[in-house]
Amino acid sequence: MPNATNRITIARPIDDVFAVLTDVEKTGLWFPGDVKEHWTSPPPHGVGSTRRAVVRMGRRQTENDAVVTEYDPPNRAEMKGVGPEAPFVATLSFARVADGTQVTVTTQFLFHGVMRLVGPPFAAWYARSWNRGLRTLKSMMEAGEL
Repeated sequence: MPNATNRITIARPIDDVFAVLTDVEKTGLWFPGDVKEHWTSPPPHGVGSTRRAVVRMGRRQTENDAVVTEYDPPNRAEMKGVGPEAPFVATLSFARVADGTQVTVTTQFLFHGVMRLVGPPFAAWYARSWNRGLRTLKSMMEAGEL
């Protein structure tokens, strides 16, 4: 199965970076494109919490749901898409480094059927989107905007 992996170092404490990246309601502030996510379960958020995403690409809108499957602040979090419209597992890993926090985001796509044919190009596009988003996040966090 295809996957996408991105890494970046953000000059902010690990707790701050973890808090921003694991709050789905902040995704639309830094991720490229028209993405709106919100929690569908009450706080506190952790393993078992659920979220809904609405993504617009041009005239097309898709929606998907996911559940938090791992939550180990400030080191690691994982979310798995539920339903056929969300065939993914996204893992966020955080590490303290000399100049801040290193973030590694890995998304594994679990495509089936005809989607396996478009999986590799989609994964490449998705990795580029995460790369742009993480650069925006870095800029915003280091400027104190988030």
